[in-house]
Amino acid sequence: MALRRVRARRLRRRLIATWPINPVAGRVPDGWPGWPGGKQFAFVLTHDVEGQQGLDRCHRLVEMDMRLGFRSSFNFVPEGKYITPESLRDSLTTNGFEVGVHDLRHDGKLYPSRRGFAAKAQKINHYLAAWGAVGFRSGFMFTS
Repeated sequence: MALRRVRARRLRRRLIATWPINPVAGRVPDGWPGWPGGKQFAFVLTHDVEGQQGLDRCHRLVEMDMRLGFRSSFNFVPEGKYITPESLRDSLTTNGFEVGVHDLRHDGKLYPSRRGFAAKAQKINHYLAAWGAVGFRSGFMFTS
């Protein structure tokens, strides 16, 4: 882990002036009518649930989001240290929230090799389909 941090610091210094967004992503899509109500931007609120304590706090967070008028995305680790109840996922989507997959195990080992990732991607795709999840978020971006 220490070597990864050293490598990350070197990369950060080397790429400090680089904005890592593809310029094509900044174009307005053909036929897009714009944000609702003529708004100029969107606000996205996400929650990465990374442990049992986080899972235990989901209901309070949902209540707070709803009270404030927000609907957010909850991203769960499917093979982590907790089990995400189907009833929670169903309750979220029923109330207008999104469910996403957050890594596979959240152990920093998603990208050890192309072959290793391909095998894990199959499992991730399984959870995306089984959960009716709308997206995927990697837990770690370290690569070797």
